[in-house]
Amino acid sequence: MRILFFTNHLPKITMFLLLFLFSGIETVSAISSFFDYLPKYRKFKSHYQIDKIEYQEKRTIIHFRYVVQESGSATFYNGNHPNSWYLRTPPRMRGLEIQFKQLEVANIAINNEVKRSSLTNVPEISYDLKRGDVVTCQVHFVRIPRYIRMLDLIEGKDGHLDQDKFNCFDIMIKTKENPLLGKSENMLAVVNRFEKSFNYIKPKVSEEATLASTNSSTRPTTSSAPTSSSIRPSTTASTTRPRTTSTRPSTTSTPREVVNIIQNPEPIDYMPGALSAVGDLECNTRVYLPNVVFKENETKFSGRVKAIQNIRYVVEYVNTYAEARINLYGHTDIHGNPRKNLDLSRERALAVKRELVNMGVNPNKISVFFFGGSQPLPKYRNGGGANRRVEVEPICSNKN
Repeated sequence: MRILFFTNHLPKITMFLLLFLFSGIETVSAISSFFDYLPKYRKFKSHYQIDKIEYQEKRTIIHFRYVVQESGSATFYNGNHPNSWYLRTPPRMRGLEIQFKQLEVANIAINNEVKRSSLTNVPEISYDLKRGDVVTCQVHFVRIPRYIRMLDLIEGKDGHLDQDKFNCFDIMIKTKENPLLGKSENMLAVVNRFEKSFNYIKPKVSEEATLASTNSSTRPTTSSAPTSSSIRPSTTASTTRPRTTSTRPSTTSTPREVVNIIQNPEPIDYMPGALSAVGDLECNTRVYLPNVVFKENETKFSGRVKAIQNIRYVVEYVNTYAEARINLYGHTDIHGNPRKNLDLSRERALAVKRELVNMGVNPNKISVFFFGGSQPLPKYRNGGGANRRVEVEPICSNKN
């Protein structure tokens, strides 16, 4: 009788469980998205600001605003331009520098009139601006990992040295539980005070077109798929230098190693071959060094003699193909602190580079990349010592 009861009601129970599961998924997605209406940061000038920061499931979006100080033009560039924005960890933080490349700029508006919702396959676009125009846009990055607590928004390569750039320093990266997120009315009040401080601001097309329409909703304003041809603004030619609102941030005297985080890391979908002879090295193909082994949380070779023998194959290849360059890829296991894993993977790749240089390879021919535990081997997606590895890839324009 009991078996008959469960058999007869199995479809209903299954349907109930499925509905419960999907509702749970929607709840998790909703929890992962929120707004910071009271962003905390420092800046060089008073004529620009961050209105709010939007944390979506897969993206972080900075809503940016500035008042044109002098008539001129503003140019928006695609993602590969050196004048594009990027996020970085502040220089005073020790260790490696983590950078996040901008994915796109969306909803470019002048005086609340949207000029472009997004740009694709266009290298750049310019707009003529007049003194008092208010320009707003949304700057897209990948979702910032939880272990990062502070970032700088920098406009262009070496832009941190230029006080005419639209830079924001020490941006606090908040979580949904942070009590200082504020509400939409707090943001509106800040924007009103900001614009009232400029008595030459131009009248807008609609006073609430771009602010009131974005309340607690966390829907993406543009397509969530990143595009390499998205655009970014560079407006240094159309701005002058008003009073400074903060002191210039200090910079470190020694350069830091930089890791660029362009997209959310995912496990690799292939199993690299093992390097056991020079013939295993082929152009633009990764192999791993099976005898370059590391113990947990270690950056020294576990079995140095075998490791050196393995590395010699790379030296022989470079001596044979003088035009080839070498890429080294450092990895850790999936467990542990993500920031520490990045450091470990970097040091492991650098350990191999040092041996190559000691054996006569030009250091300028060697590039180092490191991924922490974000790219486990397919066989060890759930963890394993084999993930602690260094991969080698010869880079050459023509197949050797």
